[in-house]
Amino acid sequence: MKLPEGSKPEESRIQGSLSGLSRHAHNCTDSPQLILRALDGIPNPQIIQSVRDSFGSCLQCNNALDLEIRFKLAMSQQETVKAPPSLQLKISESLQRIDLGDISVNDL
Repeated sequence: MKLPEGSKPEESRIQGSLSGLSRHAHNCTDSPQLILRALDGIPNPQIIQSVRDSFGSCLQCNNALDLEIRFKLAMSQQETVKAPPSLQLKISESLQRIDLGDISVNDL
């Protein structure tokens, strides 16, 4: 995720939790990390709003957040494809081996 450099090149980095974001000046270089942290695991609407508030009127950062939210939503709605039972068994047997050095691609 690439974002343009912010107009404020100060060295202040994000410190502390996401809950105190609105107190810090927005810096576009921090945005990718904030977005990833905000959307890690099960998204929390309050954290997402806090990140959005910290972006203020920065259109590029808000668009990047919206894109990541849409991507995560689309991925969560995709069907999962199960491996055939024979492959599941081979994988399970391979994982049960103690010495991982004994596993080769041919085992799968």
